[in-house]
Amino acid sequence: MCITIATTSHPDFPFILLSNRDEYFKRPTDPARFRKLNEKVQILTPLDMARPEHGTWIGITTTGKIAVLVNYRDIDTESTLSEVSRGVLPLSYLKSDLSDEEWRDKLMSNMESDQGEIDITKIGGFSLLYGTLNLNPKTNKVEHLNILSNRGHHGKIFEDNRSMNVSESEFDDEREIAEKTTFGLSNSLYNEPWKKVKMGEKLLISLIKKSVENNYDESKLVEGCFDILKTDTFNRSIYEGKDFDAKIMELRNSIFIPPIERNGPESNVLSIGRYYGTRTQTIILLNKNGELSYYERNMHSSDTPEPDKPIITSCYKYNVWN
Repeated sequence: MCITIATTSHPDFPFILLSNRDEYFKRPTDPARFRKLNEKVQILTPLDMARPEHGTWIGITTTGKIAVLVNYRDIDTESTLSEVSRGVLPLSYLKSDLSDEEWRDKLMSNMESDQGEIDITKIGGFSLLYGTLNLNPKTNKVEHLNILSNRGHHGKIFEDNRSMNVSESEFDDEREIAEKTTFGLSNSLYNEPWKKVKMGEKLLISLIKKSVENNYDESKLVEGCFDILKTDTFNRSIYEGKDFDAKIMELRNSIFIPPIERNGPESNVLSIGRYYGTRTQTIILLNKNGELSYYERNMHSSDTPEPDKPIITSCYKYNVWN
């Protein structure tokens, strides 16, 4: 079960995002690369090649629009495969010319009327983090991003509380989430975080504090981010056992998921194989000059644990404000 952790608390990097994609190793995937949207804009994103829609779980445009998708509690993956891939959602947002609010309203109205290019009623549970990386000139922090879920409600993160518009009964909970400068998201409701999310937030807060005190350069900071994504607290007695359902439940307690073997007969579903675990790691950093760095590590490419295979890190750099 995937995890995303983002922060706006570093003085030199107003936005940092860490992501682990947990998936079956068999699932065919095209690694991240630039994909042309139009004459002026490209999307940097990997693609899921297992579904005909060829969607994605993470992407960012050369103009700073970002979208990160996580599934909602897909415990039994084989039985809950949705008719339409969730991966169409990030690409829909990244390709859209609509404002964030217009895009969300159109998407949800299509769900209600069963019309439009995306029939959200045929999409499984999801949470989507999305928005544009704009710098607030008064605070030198990235302006708010958005959260959308079809299992909960929508909201905002990294928001100045002076601009919030919530009811009296919701104010305390909504304010606490929106004002957080470090925010994690996994396969639960975003306001009901799992253990791995709370742990990831604490580790990232600690890393940012340490990196500022010790004047880390980007390479040292990125190394620390990958160390967080490698945090393995998976219960070893469960890991070494035979109960696959128990292993699936344990996914919510560890940031990194070691290769776990699926029991039972071979599946005829293209996306389901023998081994499951953390497969792709992504780190995105935006510095105060608008220079963005996108790091990706693909840890598995076949249906085997591949313990001795060297892990190659790809890196893309460009300026989102020029």
